[in-house]
Parts: sequence; structure tokens; C-alpha cells
Amino acid sequence: MPTSEPESESTSQSSAAGPAALASLTSLAQEADVGLLDPLPAGTRAAVQSSDGAYLRHLLRIEAQWTSVLADHGITTREHAEAAAAAADPAEYDLLSLAHAGQDGGNPLIPVLKAMRAKVSSPGAIHIGATSQDIMDTAMMLMATDVSATILSDVRAAVGSLAELATEHRQTPMVARSLAQHSLPSTFGLRAAGWLSGLAQAGRRLEAATAELPVQWGGAAGTMAALAGRLDRESRQGTLAPGVDAFTLVEDLAAQLGLAAPAGPWHTNRLPVTGVAAALADVVAACGKIANDVLISARIENGELGEPLAAGRGGSSAMPHKQNPVLSVMIHAGALSAPGSLAQVLTAAGAANEERPDGAWHAEWPALRQLLRTAGGAAARTAELVGGLRVNTEKMAENLNLVGPLLVSERLMAELAPVLEEQAGGEPGSGKARLQQIVDRSLAAGGRDGGAGESEAGFRALLRAELPASVTDAELDGLLDPAHYTGEAVRLVDRMVAEYRGFADS
Repeated sequence: MPTSEPESESTSQSSAAGPAALASLTSLAQEADVGLLDPLPAGTRAAVQSSDGAYLRHLLRIEAQWTSVLADHGITTREHAEAAAAAADPAEYDLLSLAHAGQDGGNPLIPVLKAMRAKVSSPGAIHIGATSQDIMDTAMMLMATDVSATILSDVRAAVGSLAELATEHRQTPMVARSLAQHSLPSTFGLRAAGWLSGLAQAGRRLEAATAELPVQWGGAAGTMAALAGRLDRESRQGTLAPGVDAFTLVEDLAAQLGLAAPAGPWHTNRLPVTGVAAALADVVAACGKIANDVLISARIENGELGEPLAAGRGGSSAMPHKQNPVLSVMIHAGALSAPGSLAQVLTAAGAANEERPDGAWHAEWPALRQLLRTAGGAAARTAELVGGLRVNTEKMAENLNLVGPLLVSERLMAELAPVLEEQAGGEPGSGKARLQQIVDRSLAAGGRDGGAGESEAGFRALLRAELPASVTDAELDGLLDPAHYTGEAVRLVDRMVAEYRGFADS
């Protein structure tokens, strides 16, 4: 019979320290999750607004507000409503205990309601005609409203900064890159305007998605049976005013909470949630695009952009010479993680079954909250990033000239190939072929003026030797100047800034 393995030192120490370690962790868990492993939203207003404490506050507020609505219509007493309001202080509740107790019923509202009822003399006056999902979904809508307002404030600030950047640098030449290679001349203003356009569009989508978030109220199975039954009894007793029905009460609650009153419950139609989630993911994607461009342009070999300088930020623990673009790194990380959260929300919506999903609804909660936090962090960091972005126009000009006049080969094909073709007797395609030969010879010899061998004369000299005298030196120099081939960049900047200026100022 084999003997058991001796207990390892690590296992022994862990077991011995188990109770003490658990007690220490329990104490730490009572503090808010401060974001050690999620630095993007850490310390932001959005993180506070999406915390467990904030969600608890919404749950308690809805229960108290609903009791007040019932009191307004004589279904319960004003004293009961005042008691419910007094019991709605989240500071009087133990979040850790509620989280643990929530496992027994599969949702946190059950222990929250139990604890709230324990604080009043008439517990039956709270939660009349409601179910857990009514309170929880409505609380999530309130939380999404709060966080989205914060996100939109940061997005507008970022759009305003980008409008200033784009306008200031509308004629600042830089190289455009496609598939990681130099492609054509452009301007930094146009790149900034592209950032602005994407972020403003995402902001408008979030604004639209959260403009009329609905209250959820359907009772245990979406029929509102418990509430309708209670109102029927009140009506028979003569205590209910004529014309008051379940929809009247829900509409009153929605108005007092600042939410929309839908035609009916949406407990298994998760479109209100997926709409918010998709808009949040759009915000993160737009921020991610900006961060990705900054990360590339901030590389030492590029040196075109630099993040805002702040004491103690961006340093390396091992390499003192480094100034890491940490704002962009955090935003980039958020852009990589947000699609997974969105996919979880959409998967949960598609898996919703019957009148109360058995797990799909539950999977939605952490994913939506993570999207709120990620978008909140991305918007806040992006506003800081673009608000203090350092632009090195000299490096932009230097990088623009790395390829030299070959960068405008597209223009040369359009302008000079017909000239070379006519010079060759009009043979179709001959002009393009001759120009391609000149480009190839220049690239083979070093690619830029001053290169080795045959290219010592430079691409310009090779081209000049092939062109007729009808193309003057001044015309040739103009054609070869990258700064003179930026198309409609300036007008594009002006148009894009004008289109979204109103959003930034709203």
C-alpha cells in the first residue's frame, strides 16, 4: 500500500496560517475593491459610481421610492414611506455580509430586502407587488445613468481638446502610415480630427443609448399579478382613487427616479442592457484607437508624440531612462478587454429563457458593470492624454522625409506618367513603366537623395534626366514636395471639427 506524500512546507505553512490569513483577507474585503489589478478605472468617479456601495444605494432608494409612490396613492401610509426612507441609508448595511447572504438566493436583493425590513416596524409595507429583478434591473439602469453622465463629461472634454489640436495642426505635415508602412503625406491635424470624429460619434451613441433608460416592473413572472391583485383589493375597499392602476404607479416611480416608463416589463428582453453595453464598448474602442496611435508615435524611433508629463508617472523600476506612455498603455488594455465584456452581455441576452433566465441574467451583472468601469476609466484617461499631448512637429517633418520624394510616387504617376508616355510616342502604359523603373533604380541604390552609387544624384536627378524640358525645375520641385500633397486635409479638418464642436460644448 503506497504511503502518503509528506506534507509540503508551503502547504503546512498555509494550513497553519489559514484562520489568521482568512481573517485578514475578510478585513481587507470589507474595504472597497480599489483596483490593484485594474488600474484603468482605479480612482475614477466612474469606479465609485459603479461600486457595490453605489449599487446598494440604488437598491435601497428604489425600495423607499416605491413605498413613497404607494403612500401617495393611499396604498400604504406616509409613516411607512418615511420609515422606508430612513432605512435606505447604505452606510447602515454590511456589504460583505450581504454579498455572502446573496449566494443563498442567487441575488443580492433578497438579503438587502430582509435587512431593510428588519429596520422598520411594518416590514410588509416595503416591496409590495415587486420582485427581485424589478429592483435589480432598475438599480442597474440608475447606475448606468450615473456612470454614463460621468463618461460623457470626460468624452466631451477630450473632444474639445482634440478640436483644438486638430485646428492648431491642420497644416502640420506628417507621414500617413498604412499596413505599418509610410504611405502618403498627411497632416497631424487630420489624424487628430479622425480621433475626434470617432470619439464624438461614440459619445453620441452613448448619449442616445442612455437618454431614456427604462424602469423595470413586472412582478414575479412579468404579469404584474401581485400588484394588480393588491390594487383590486384596495379598489374594493374604496381606498384607491378612480383611474389609478398598476401602470399609473410604475409611471410615477419612473418619473421620480428619472427613468422612462415602458409599455411593459422587459425582464427577458435585454435590449436596454445590450444597447448601453454596445455604446460603452464603442467609447472604449474610440479611446483605444487614440491610445494605439500615441503608443506608436511615442516610440523613441518615431518621437512624434509624447504623453503629458506628471511627477512619478511613467518611470521604470529597472530602467531609469524610460518614460513609459502609461496612460496609453492602460487605455489600450481596456480596449483589449472591453469586447469580452460586451460579448458576455450579448451572450447572456441571447441565452435568456422563459420568464426568468436561469444564469444568463446573473452573468450579465458583472459584465455590464465592468464595461461601465472600463469605459469610465478609458474616457477619463483619454481626456487627460489628449488634454496635455506633446506634439513634436520637427520629428514629424523628419519622419515625413525618410522616404524622400518617393513618398509622392502616387502623385507622380498621375502627373508625370502621361508626360513620359507622350515622350515615348504615346505607347499605352509606357509612361508608368518608365516611372516605375526610375523608382526601382532609386530604391535599389539607397532610396533617398545622397544615397550610394547611382542614387548619388538622387531620385530627383534620375527623374529630371528622363523628363522633357517642358516640365520646369520649379514644377518638378513642387511635385516632389510632400507638404504639397496633402489633398483636402485642411478642409477635412475644418469640416470634422465643425461637425462635432457642438457635441463638445453641449
